[in-house]
Amino acid sequence: MGIRTMAARILETLPLRPQLLTNSLPADAYTESLTDLVQSERLLRVSRPVYNAAFSYLLPENCPNPQLLAVSETALADIELDPKSVETDEFLQVFSGNHILPGTRPWAMIYGGHQFGFFAGQLGDGRAISLFETETSKGKHWEIQLKGAGRTPYSRNGDGYAVLRSSIREFLMSEHMHSLGIPTTRALALILSSREVFRDDARPDEPQPERGAVVTRFAPSWLRFGTFEIFYSRGDMDNVRKLADYTIEHVVKDEGDDSLGNKYARLLRNVAKRTAKMVAEWQAFGFNHGVMNTDNMSILGLTLDYGPFEMMDYYTPSNICNHSDDAGQYAFRRQPTVCIFNLFKFAVPLLEMIGAKNDVDTLIFPSIDRNAPPRSNVTDDDTRQMYRAAGKEWAAALLQNEFQDWFMEHLLKRMRQRLGLKADTNTSSANDMNDVVIPLLDWLTEYDIDYHRFFRSLSNYAVTEAGEEEDAKNAALDVFPKDPSKTAESKKDLIPWLAIYRHRLLSEESNGNQVVDNAGRKQRMDIVNPRFVLRNWIAQEVSDNFQKMELEEAKAVLQSCLYACLHPFEDEYKDERIERWIQTPVPAGIDWRCSCSS
Repeated sequence: MGIRTMAARILETLPLRPQLLTNSLPADAYTESLTDLVQSERLLRVSRPVYNAAFSYLLPENCPNPQLLAVSETALADIELDPKSVETDEFLQVFSGNHILPGTRPWAMIYGGHQFGFFAGQLGDGRAISLFETETSKGKHWEIQLKGAGRTPYSRNGDGYAVLRSSIREFLMSEHMHSLGIPTTRALALILSSREVFRDDARPDEPQPERGAVVTRFAPSWLRFGTFEIFYSRGDMDNVRKLADYTIEHVVKDEGDDSLGNKYARLLRNVAKRTAKMVAEWQAFGFNHGVMNTDNMSILGLTLDYGPFEMMDYYTPSNICNHSDDAGQYAFRRQPTVCIFNLFKFAVPLLEMIGAKNDVDTLIFPSIDRNAPPRSNVTDDDTRQMYRAAGKEWAAALLQNEFQDWFMEHLLKRMRQRLGLKADTNTSSANDMNDVVIPLLDWLTEYDIDYHRFFRSLSNYAVTEAGEEEDAKNAALDVFPKDPSKTAESKKDLIPWLAIYRHRLLSEESNGNQVVDNAGRKQRMDIVNPRFVLRNWIAQEVSDNFQKMELEEAKAVLQSCLYACLHPFEDEYKDERIERWIQTPVPAGIDWRCSCSS
């Protein structure tokens, strides 16, 4: 069944009415009382502290001369929007922010966050505005959002816009990660505007001003760790609980197993487990996020807010993709540890409710509303401190023990898939990790091997009757170290590992059968090891073309890259551009790191 027959809804039928989030959580009182958002537009875009609210209502800024550059057909199918809608002016106007669908009222979320280890106070959607929520025929819930939609009360010193180069990167990588099976937010459309946008921290080779753009992105929820932190930082525990209850009921869902703690303990457990899976996928595929602040951490364990990210060209655990990260705080190898730190910061607002266990319903917090009458049944400080200590102990044990187990379990599962190893053998998980995976990663690290090309080519290794030495000699493996002069040495040092790998493959055969199903293994490996990977230099080339080429020609290159991102496992591409990207060595001597500028 094709995409065109799968998606049947027109734009007007997409939004839920009323919206679930805005109908469940407290709104910014100032914007809630406004009946005419258009007349109040200039006031709505003034940065200001917002209290006792999860979001502010406001409209996207007008997008001048919008032009549709690309649409993800996979995303269209997932939200069940008829592809014919893409051809309409309404599609362009809605997803550039110029037209608001009837019965909807856009909003921007407030949140806080720890940035590079320090709490940064009020942050929020400084240039992202959610248009509406939608629900598919299969019950899948999505929140549709525009990034680059203009200033909000949370913009601080920013202009609320997004430049084309960073918008291209987020649009392409969101869909690429989804195609690779890595949990991620999604991207529907990329729209160019005629707005001129200045970025003073852009790369030296980026001419200023840059062209503005808007990315239409979507996720089941955009709630972040920092959404909880902002309420806690203000002592607003009523809204911490309200947000947690909303999250449990509508977003993360509750496992309902009382043996795992009360519902708030289960919330933390659920979020931690999802986060462990996400970062295990990052480590398995060589993805470096670059700016893992708690405001960039999704409670659903989704890769969120694509800034200075990088799919590492070479396997370098110390890799730092954010040129603003001088200390390497968010280096590739530190990502699992950073997740634990961030999860604890997420846990802090929940500690009292976790520690109260079955007595949580009797836990009453003091009101921070000075105009409200005092509460007579507030839980005393000593009891709250006792609950907090118990919750901290529970959370620490979860993050120190279970998180590591979940992470290692999923990492091994993914690495086995990438290596073509079957899990249903007598070989233990510890043996596979210690004897096969870690020695391979050590070799990749020692020689800075092109990670992606090696893994794709590994399916070419075949176990034959010719024996260990001949099989190693005949293996058509792509071994490309960062330093080409080390090619021969690296190939020689790979031979002992290939012997281990060969022995492990033979151990899967029952009844002493020494014939390995090489064809079946290759087929399994080639659907998890991508042939095309969106490397930084490719994304940069696609972006640069909008300065060097006519618009339609640059759009065609973008479309080629989008196709490859959506179909990264194909054995051969008819498009010569894609084949060139795959076969071209990584350009040497160029620092492809990005900043948070976008």
